[in-house]
This record gives sequence, structure tokens and C-alpha cells, in this order.
Amino acid sequence: MVRQARSEATRRRIITSAVDLFNEMGYPATGLGDIIERAEMTKGALYYHFESKESLATAIIEEGSANLFDAFRNICQSSAPALECVIHGVFVVADMLGTDSVARSGTQLMRAFAEFNDAAARTYNGWLDEMSRRVADAIDEGDLRSDLDPRAVSAVIVSAMIGAEVLASATSSGADVLPRIAHVWDVLLPAVVAEESQSYFREFLARETMRHTATSAET
Repeated sequence: MVRQARSEATRRRIITSAVDLFNEMGYPATGLGDIIERAEMTKGALYYHFESKESLATAIIEEGSANLFDAFRNICQSSAPALECVIHGVFVVADMLGTDSVARSGTQLMRAFAEFNDAAARTYNGWLDEMSRRVADAIDEGDLRSDLDPRAVSAVIVSAMIGAEVLASATSSGADVLPRIAHVWDVLLPAVVAEESQSYFREFLARETMRHTATSAET
């Protein structure tokens, strides 16, 4: 048990060091030697847990994605209407990208490995599946238009989430991701929300925007 705890602590130190370096220097510029030096351990200790820099990146993608998924799913387990949960959950996920270094690094690595890393593909497909279920619930509840295809709407939402994060990272080091998410919903709601629910969800979006941007400003 003690050996297992020590092994997990070593693995955690490697991941933490890699995340810090990837966020500071970028993935391509960071070598395994840099990670070993930052973690203050031997090359053998690193290779015991990770066979390559890519396998280490995969572990970060999986852990960061799990953190974001867990936060989103916890919100969606509430008794609130499905569309409220989706809007609130997207804001929370965007907010976590500024506070959770593993989630931020994992998201950046997903972009870098999107074409040839199974973990990235699984994560994107997982988001589409999760979002499709919530959108289908919102259609059943009458808040989204009944003629919509849940998978198509989900693809738009997930694509917008990714795009907002990419633009924020490129233009403000992620500082304006929450206002960008608010703009996404401001444009999207009139196109997908049922007419009788439009007024309510515009007010809901305004409250969510105010709450999350105010919290972000305080931190």
C-alpha cells in the first residue's frame, strides 16, 4: 500500500511538472529532460510511468478531459431544465480552463493531437454524445424546437465551445473566454430555442453571464 501511494505520488509529480512546462513553454519546446529536471527525479522513474512524451501528453488529455466532464455531468444531474444545465455547464467548463491547469493543458494538447491521438478523438466524441443527450432532453421538455436534430445542435455547441477557447487562447491568453461563450449563446439561442421559451432563456443567459464574468473578475 505504501509502495502504491509512493508510485502514485511520483506519477502525480511527473504530470504536474509536465503540465507546468507545457503551459509555460508549449509541448514542442518541452523535452523529457526538462520534465525530469523540473520533477527532480531520474529518467528511470519517468520511463517507469510513461514510455514517451506522447504517452505523458495522452495521460494529461485524459485527466484534463475527465475533470471537465465530471464538472459538466455534475451540473446536468440537477433537477433544473436540461437547457439551463447545458448553458450553465458550458460556462463552468470555460471557467475551469482558467483555473484548472491540467484541464487547460489537456485542452491545448487535444488541439495539437486531434488528428492522430485516440484520446483526443475519444474526448471530442464523448462531448458530442453527452451534449446530444442533454439537447434531446431539452427538446423533449419543449425548450428547444421540436424539429431540431440533437446531434447537429450538439455539434454546433461543441464546435462553438472549442472555437471560443481557441480564439481566447490566441488573442488574450484565455482571459476573454467567458465573454466569448456568452456571445456564442447570445447568437445561438434565437436559432434553437422554442418561441415560448425565448424570453426566459435570454434572461437566464444574462444572469449566467453576469455571474460568471463577475466571478472571473474577482479572481
